[in-house]
Amino acid sequence: MNAQLKYVVDELKALYPKKDYNIIEFDGFEPDQLVQILSNVICTIESKEAVNTRSENREMTIKRLLNSLYIMKYRPPSGNEYDLAQSLFLGEKSAILPLLEWLLKERPTLEKRAYLGRYLIKIEVPPALRGDSNLEELFENYEQLLETFKDAHREREQHLSAGSNTGELRGDLAVMEREREIVVAKVATLQKTRVEGSKANAALLARVKALRESRAKRDMLLEQKARLQTTCVEMERFVARTKQQVAEARRAAHGVTPQGLLQRAEEEEKVSTYIANEKIPADMKSGQTQLQLLREVASQTCLTRSDLAQVEQQVRALSSEVNALLERRMAAADPADDKLTPFKQQAAMLGRKKEAAAEALGELKKESAALKSKLEKIQGQLMPGEELPLTEEQFKKYMGQLKPRTELFKAKRSQLSSQTAECGVLSRTLEILRSNHELAQRQLGDEERRLGLSGYSSTASQLAEVNATKTELDLQKESKLEALSKTILELNQIIASKKAKLAPAIQELRPLREQYQASLADFNKLKQVYDATAANLGSASNKIEQEIKQIEEETRQAASEAALFGAKTEVVDAQKEVLVQEMAFYKSGDKSKSLRERLNAKIAEEEKRGRHLKEAQRAMKDSEPANERQTMLWENVERIFAAKLRHVTTARRDSGVFRRERGAETLVILN
Repeated sequence: MNAQLKYVVDELKALYPKKDYNIIEFDGFEPDQLVQILSNVICTIESKEAVNTRSENREMTIKRLLNSLYIMKYRPPSGNEYDLAQSLFLGEKSAILPLLEWLLKERPTLEKRAYLGRYLIKIEVPPALRGDSNLEELFENYEQLLETFKDAHREREQHLSAGSNTGELRGDLAVMEREREIVVAKVATLQKTRVEGSKANAALLARVKALRESRAKRDMLLEQKARLQTTCVEMERFVARTKQQVAEARRAAHGVTPQGLLQRAEEEEKVSTYIANEKIPADMKSGQTQLQLLREVASQTCLTRSDLAQVEQQVRALSSEVNALLERRMAAADPADDKLTPFKQQAAMLGRKKEAAAEALGELKKESAALKSKLEKIQGQLMPGEELPLTEEQFKKYMGQLKPRTELFKAKRSQLSSQTAECGVLSRTLEILRSNHELAQRQLGDEERRLGLSGYSSTASQLAEVNATKTELDLQKESKLEALSKTILELNQIIASKKAKLAPAIQELRPLREQYQASLADFNKLKQVYDATAANLGSASNKIEQEIKQIEEETRQAASEAALFGAKTEVVDAQKEVLVQEMAFYKSGDKSKSLRERLNAKIAEEEKRGRHLKEAQRAMKDSEPANERQTMLWENVERIFAAKLRHVTTARRDSGVFRRERGAETLVILN
């Protein structure tokens, strides 16, 4: 753990030199700080700007980090991504430290993966939307662009790997330059000896030009042929698909009458009308309701257990109230409504069946679109020359052709069974003959032992086998010796011819080898001079770069100082304009428009307003005792009337009923 922590801190120091991390400080970081560091490292690998996790929603942060780790192909040690997400949400150090170590160790590879993942992760398109021709064409263009990007990236990597060794390239270029000079010299020699010295010079050049043009034309025709072959294959596929669609349309139209077509169109129109007018609005309404509920839930704060208990209590109270209202409604129901209840139930059942049928129809349409896209994908993956899957008519034709083959197979199988039985009889006969042979051999051995010649027959058979083997080996030896001598003669002839051919080349090679040795010595000297010059130029360029950086820094500081001076100048100019206006007002005698007079007027107005407020406060303080006494008197009157009301209510409940008529009160005694 300490080694891991030390490695992470050292790598972070190298990655962020401006931030001075140490082991003790890093070990005491809070979970939020660890998540922020992890987010910064991932953003650096992805070449993005750092995101402040404190201002970002925690769930969005975890989702963004998990998405980046998925692109980088990170596998959690536990193998469970849910545990990783929970650990990142809580900011556990035991999960973040190994993750930081892996990111920092594999940073070059992960930068490449992040760069490629930004462009190569495909956009998921639902199967229900793949039926749209415009969207399908756009998606195909998108896939073609992805393939183009892959090819371009592959070529770039090849160029980078090929151009990694500059020294080897320079050596190859020098060798190629020397070879070019040699070839140019040979071409000039041949041109002088064979072309310019020949009588048919113009004719030969014309023939060579015609040959070059014919070869260029042949290459162009071959390219055109390849393009036409590709176009023909695509057109054959298109024709096959069209034929299949026509056959399906004919099968679908077989036995169809105009009345049937009209009825089918009416049914489809009814289904479409129901879906457009009833199902889709209902689904949209339910979706909007659910979305509104989710927004309300998301906008609310996190509920505690006491809040949940309170909500459950409210739900139970509302449920009991709803049940009571339903019972009251059923008790006060009209008998005419009871007669309509079965019809209402039937209508509700039909509505549910209609909704279920519409949902099943939608699922079938999605499945059909998915199958069509899968079929088109399989047809597009067929190589040139491959056949399309069999249609129903082709399959029936194939079954018709298969019947005579089946009969032939049955006849051959019966012949095979008879031959198998015959083979069994022959194998049994062979076993009997072997047993008779063994019996005869035993009898022969007994007879040889009786005569004192035991082993005679076996020795004779072995001698015969040895003689046959010796004869065969002698024949093979003779044939091999003849072949070997013939091969040696051929090799000697080939070697002699090759030596004769190579003799002039060897003679030409000797001066070239001497030239090569001399050129190699010159090359080594020039290389030393070049290396020394390159080192001097490199140090000089580094020094110049440092001076340029210093000058740029001074330029930036001067620009910032100039901008600050400009801002101060603008402030001074504004103050100067105000002073000029004030002086003009004072000189003109119209002091009412000057800034000083306006400020004095505002000050006087505020002072006057303050005096009015103080007078109002003083008046309120003076009237406070009278107001308090008035309030107390009104409270006493209110208590008197309340006591009188209680007394009247008690007397009415105990002895009778008061009646107030025309300003008089009458007590009616109840017996």
